[in-house]
Amino acid sequence: MVLRRADVRAHGRAVFTGWVSLAAATPLMLVPDKSAELMGWEEQGRLARLVGAADLIVGVGLLSSRAQRRRWMLARAIVNALIALICVRALVSGTPRRGRTVGIAGAMSGLIVMDYRLARRLRDAE
Repeated sequence: MVLRRADVRAHGRAVFTGWVSLAAATPLMLVPDKSAELMGWEEQGRLARLVGAADLIVGVGLLSSRAQRRRWMLARAIVNALIALICVRALVSGTPRRGRTVGIAGAMSGLIVMDYRLARRLRDAE
């Protein structure tokens, strides 16, 4: 099967996203308390490690399964939605890192849309 140029680019973006997921997962897994503190998730190291584990799984899935990349991109959108919700919870609780937490929540909102759009492109490439 010959892929169109747009399909090849979509798969390339999904692979890049897999590497980004692995890069994001690394500090969350290795230094969860510090990562949680930097994001404004005070005292939530275990939660940061859980999010890191989810990002690690999604990253590996995106890199290893061409046939399932659409599903892994949808999973990534869900992980990003979870991160945005954790940020909102931290903001409601009164995090001292309000600006940074708002920025992360905003970035996750944009990534949710991007991940979903890429998942649709991958679906169209099937």
